[in-house]
Amino acid sequence: MKQAAEAKMTHLLGGLPVRLHFRNDLHLIRKVWHAAMGLLIVFIYMGGISKGSAIFILASFLGLDLFLETLRLRSPVWNEKMVRFWKHILRAHEAHQMSTVPHYLASVILAILIFPRPVATLSILFLACGDPIASLFGILYGHHGPRFESGKTWIGTAAGIVTCTLLSLIFLSSFSISYPTYWAVSLIGGLIGGTAELLPLDMDDNFTIPVASGFVLWLAFIVAGI
Repeated sequence: MKQAAEAKMTHLLGGLPVRLHFRNDLHLIRKVWHAAMGLLIVFIYMGGISKGSAIFILASFLGLDLFLETLRLRSPVWNEKMVRFWKHILRAHEAHQMSTVPHYLASVILAILIFPRPVATLSILFLACGDPIASLFGILYGHHGPRFESGKTWIGTAAGIVTCTLLSLIFLSSFSISYPTYWAVSLIGGLIGGTAELLPLDMDDNFTIPVASGFVLWLAFIVAGI
C-alpha cells in the first residue's frame, strides 16, 4: 500500500526522483525544523523586540510564504522546483496542497497578538517542542498502546504532556510565585499543551496547540495572580 502511494506520488510530480515522507514516517529533519522555527521565534521575542515589530516580521513571512505556496500550486514547473528544494521537509500530501507553515505562522502571530508575553512564549514553546516530541514517541512506541478516536496515540500524548510540563516548570522557575502555584500552573500548562491536539476541531495541530493552550494558560495566570 505504501509503495503504491509512493509510486503514485512520483508520477504526480512528473517523475521527480525524490521520496517524500508520509505522516507516519519518523521524519526527524522535519521535526528539527519544526522545533527550530519556534525556538528561534521565542529567542527573538524574549530578546526584547516589541509586540508590534514581532507581529510585523512574522506577518511578512506569512505573506511571503502564502505567495510562494500559491505560486507553486498554480504552476507545475515551480511546484517541482520547490518540492525538490524542500524535499527533506515536506510530506507527500503537501506536494499538491498547502503546507503546514501558514498554520504555524498564523497561530504564532495570534498568540503574540492576543496573549501577554509570558503566555504567548510558553504556548509557542509547546508548539515548538511538545508537538514534535509527542509525534516522535507516538511513531516509535505508539503501536504498543491504544489510540484515541482521532488516531493519536496515548503514548505520544503522554510524551507531549510530560514535555509541556517540563517546559512550564523551567519557564516559570524565574517567576516569583509560591511553590503550590508554581506546580499547579505548570501541571495545567502541561496538560493543555499535551492534549490540545485532541480537541475535536477540524484544524491543523500547528494552529490549535498554541491558541488553545494560550487561552487556558492565560486564564490560569489570571487565577493564580501571575
